[in-house]
Amino acid sequence: MMRAITLRHVKPHRQRASSYTPFYTRHFSSSAPAVSSSAPAVNDQHFIYNRNLVQTRDYEAYAIGLLHPQTVQPSYFALRALHVEIASIQAKESAVAAMRLKWWYDAIQTLYSPSNNATSSGQNSVAVKSNPTILGLDQAIQSHNLTQRFLERMVETRMGDLEKGSNGRFDTVQDMISFFERTNSTLLFLDLECCGVIDEEADKVANCIGIASGVVNMIRSIGCGNVGIPRDLIDKHGVKEEYIDDPTKLIDGEDPEARRAIRDAVQDMAMIAGNYLSHARAHQGDVPSDGKSAMLSAVSALRYLERLESVDYDVMQEKVRIVENTDALDGRFWRLQHMLYLGRAHWTGVF
Repeated sequence: MMRAITLRHVKPHRQRASSYTPFYTRHFSSSAPAVSSSAPAVNDQHFIYNRNLVQTRDYEAYAIGLLHPQTVQPSYFALRALHVEIASIQAKESAVAAMRLKWWYDAIQTLYSPSNNATSSGQNSVAVKSNPTILGLDQAIQSHNLTQRFLERMVETRMGDLEKGSNGRFDTVQDMISFFERTNSTLLFLDLECCGVIDEEADKVANCIGIASGVVNMIRSIGCGNVGIPRDLIDKHGVKEEYIDDPTKLIDGEDPEARRAIRDAVQDMAMIAGNYLSHARAHQGDVPSDGKSAMLSAVSALRYLERLESVDYDVMQEKVRIVENTDALDGRFWRLQHMLYLGRAHWTGVF
């Protein structure tokens, strides 16, 4: 369905620069809508809720949001809050999780229905009335003409993963790449739209960053006890089944062979992420200046890969795992450094 404001006709397709570099590009029939010049009211409760949710659950994304233009921040934090919500639901294998994801999907469709025109009718759907993230998404859609298909795809992909029972674990590297194309990269496409950027070259860079950041987050989860290594890499490197569910058993170093197997699989994943980031870096000059803030998630991924390389890709090393521990001094220092790196990238326009 279409809102009263004309939506662009967007038909994503892939162009492969290599076996690991699929791109989604757009075919659009209109230019990006102008971004509202009015700053968000500080007492907008849904904006405050979404910002606080992202700050609590995804601090690095929160820091990036603070570097977005003030007029874009409510939409950015609404999108990131949605991302956090549906990702946390997908991690739970249950009928309730499937119902909750379906609720989000239906709520998004409601926002695009002709009857949902709060500015003209003064009436909202029940979903819009009751949920601050939906309220924020509604505002973002009205302000930036966000592509409906992109929002739907983010939820649909996680619904499909939950239905398969894979719980974020992939059979192949290509399955992993496709998943992050449809979730992380799509989120960045929407972020670009909030910044008023509709550009095929910017989309290509965003696609690379989305995939790379997703793969890096999978690696980071290993040190926290969740193995997201694709099955083909598990088989390739002979990762023992007993460590797949809880790799933290390897921290004490009693099974060096098993630890090396995970290290080798992680190195393969890091190389994939690194290749995407290298492509994004090489083409970051193609991104319009208004869209630079949407590319900042590359900074976190690059920093983590540099630290991982410094320990020869041993994700169980304390130097790597400590970045997730915000109670530790080193973990807090990582956050502080991260803000400085983000600030430099934002100021220079180069990550």
